[in-house]
Amino acid sequence: MANTSSINFVLLNQAINRYVPVPLLFLGIIGNILNILIFVRHIFRNNICAIFFLMSTVFDSFVIFVGLLPRLLNGFGVDPTQYSGILCKLRFFITYYAGYTAAWFISLACVERYLRSSRNIHKREMMSKKRAYVSILCVLLFGILVFGEQFYCIDIHQNLFGAPQSCYQLKQNISCQVVDSLMQCLFEILAPTFMMIIFGLLTVRNIRRSRHRVHVVHSNAPPLSTRTNRLIQKRDVQLVPMLLVQVTVFAVSAFPISIYKIYCIVTIYNAKSVLQMSIENTIFNVCVLSLFLNNTITFYLYTLSGRVFRKELMKLLHLS
Repeated sequence: MANTSSINFVLLNQAINRYVPVPLLFLGIIGNILNILIFVRHIFRNNICAIFFLMSTVFDSFVIFVGLLPRLLNGFGVDPTQYSGILCKLRFFITYYAGYTAAWFISLACVERYLRSSRNIHKREMMSKKRAYVSILCVLLFGILVFGEQFYCIDIHQNLFGAPQSCYQLKQNISCQVVDSLMQCLFEILAPTFMMIIFGLLTVRNIRRSRHRVHVVHSNAPPLSTRTNRLIQKRDVQLVPMLLVQVTVFAVSAFPISIYKIYCIVTIYNAKSVLQMSIENTIFNVCVLSLFLNNTITFYLYTLSGRVFRKELMKLLHLS
């Protein structure tokens, strides 16, 4: 019975890899191209939050091409990263690194919106374009240090030892499995998620306070003064819903893989049957594809939640 179930799970995983990535690739490629074309437009050129959105989109594209496309090829048995040790290591490193940077740039966008929406003028001036570029550089360099272990801990032929695929963590090196899982769980998922949630909630609090203050100013100050001294510009405020929606989607899509990684660490010394490993490998497949969802639908989230984004999209497509 266990062998029969294992064969069925193999076919199920093959079907998942063949058909699920296709719509994600289609939506992701088109959406990310449009994201880039919109965020490089003149209206967003000096907006620090939009710069973080742009950088996140660029690395989302790396995730799609290096992480998702090979998964589709694997469904048809023609994924070169499953047979070449060098390509395998590069695929893992680029996918993790790009996913980490894309998540952290959204976290930085949350921090920027929080500072920008503050009533404290010193906080509003803390995030300049120069500091934004320095923070981007720090994220890029730190990611190399965090995920550099994959050039040692990732290799091919790991399916012979129960891994979901040939290109995977060294199944006979427990230290590598623990370190690699922790690096992804902590630095690609949990840490940026907490930052997004915390600074997202703080931004919402600042906006509510600012709206109340603007209402008071409307009642007591001349109209011209009101228009020229608002704490939050209308365009900046319109970027906040885009950010909050993406934070929500990231937290939801990243939750399954983080739970799976924690489970793998906790049960790493447990003896597992062929059937149990087959079930876990299928769950891993679904969790990874769930994480890819965040990298492929940002354009559609921005379109639904951002009025200024929709307006620029209409201009880009010459519909207005």
